[in-house]
Amino acid sequence: MILRIFAISAIIFGAVSPKKVEQVHLSLSGKPDEMVVTWLTQDPLPNVTPYVAFGVTKDALRLTSKGNSTGWADQGKKKVMRYTHRATMNSLVPGQVYYYQVGSSQAMSDVFHFRQPDQSLPLRAAIFGDLSIYKGQQSIDQLIAARKNNQFDLIIHIGDLAYDLHDNDGDNGDDYMNAIQDFAAYVPYMVFAGNNEVDSNFNQIVNRFTMPKNGVYDNNLFWSFDYGFVHFIALNSEYYAEEMSKETQLQYKWLGNDLAGNSKKWTIVMFHRPWYCSSKKKKGCHDDQDILSRDGLKDKFPGLEELLNKYKVDLILYGHKHTYERMWPIFNAQPFKSQDPGHIKNAPAPVYILTGGAGCHSHEDPSDHIMQDFSVKALGEYGYTFLTVYNSTHLSTDYVDTSETSGKFLDPFVLEKD
Repeated sequence: MILRIFAISAIIFGAVSPKKVEQVHLSLSGKPDEMVVTWLTQDPLPNVTPYVAFGVTKDALRLTSKGNSTGWADQGKKKVMRYTHRATMNSLVPGQVYYYQVGSSQAMSDVFHFRQPDQSLPLRAAIFGDLSIYKGQQSIDQLIAARKNNQFDLIIHIGDLAYDLHDNDGDNGDDYMNAIQDFAAYVPYMVFAGNNEVDSNFNQIVNRFTMPKNGVYDNNLFWSFDYGFVHFIALNSEYYAEEMSKETQLQYKWLGNDLAGNSKKWTIVMFHRPWYCSSKKKKGCHDDQDILSRDGLKDKFPGLEELLNKYKVDLILYGHKHTYERMWPIFNAQPFKSQDPGHIKNAPAPVYILTGGAGCHSHEDPSDHIMQDFSVKALGEYGYTFLTVYNSTHLSTDYVDTSETSGKFLDPFVLEKD
């Protein structure tokens, strides 16, 4: 009751300032009737309970859910303290628009809104890696415009956030998270680690976000969830690159159990470092740190490609290389080509998409690359992959060039299965 009074008084009397609440963003918990909201304050909330107030109209946020707080120190020399607050809205109705506001008795945010996903409808998702403000503002602007036009149900960032979250004693991360608030506070924003999040044992990505729990570490570094016809899996390729054998093996065991228990028609796997792509080298993407997760090494680092192929994963997306490239279905470096590269039916192996060109500092152009035999389409424009899952038999991807706010679609592709 006290929380409810605080929420109403904040709205009616304007007694608190939204300025102290920042970096508001949504994420999925894995339960279809829940929505998680995470936000930061630069100051602690002693003897104060953070909460979210929400409802179906902007002027009547009568429902409340208590949050929890985590204080954590940045890894910079100043050891700047920040405070992350998390709350979960539950018993939500699919398709319903909800309005919400987060904060405490000390300060409240603006009022935001979201539509609780209706998983019986087609899924629309933006997927990309390698985005910063410095070179990615055009992509951020386009994502905001697309969000305002209700073009997304979900946004997934596959590593390398902000370049880097920890720079300038974490101020860079604050600036980035505030810059994306205009889409991330309205559409679930799912993340996992790339190489730029490794610093100080993944300190920033562990403490700034709230991803589905995996039952192993529950620290945002690998996770999965179901959405309609799809099972999404996010893996931490940096365990391999950093030669973290224990973590690698635990993730592999978890992945095997997760795939074995998966009953969804489509399975989409994502990680940061690429296994296959064209580059300036004759062998293409073949860096030891990148392909260790693919091939493995003795008993210390179990390879993932055979496991993903065994469980008939449909689509694999990654970033790290700062361009876009769609490939044929591939297994063991061998492409499976068919008559129409724009429409593949009953693919015998996963289709691969490199989508690392959202807004990196050092962009790559395919004109400088030696194109590999497994490559179908390579593009140098800044942008992201747009995924649509229609039903149990058809999904599509396309590449959105963000040089224009309206977005230009450059690589239509359909994946079909019986």
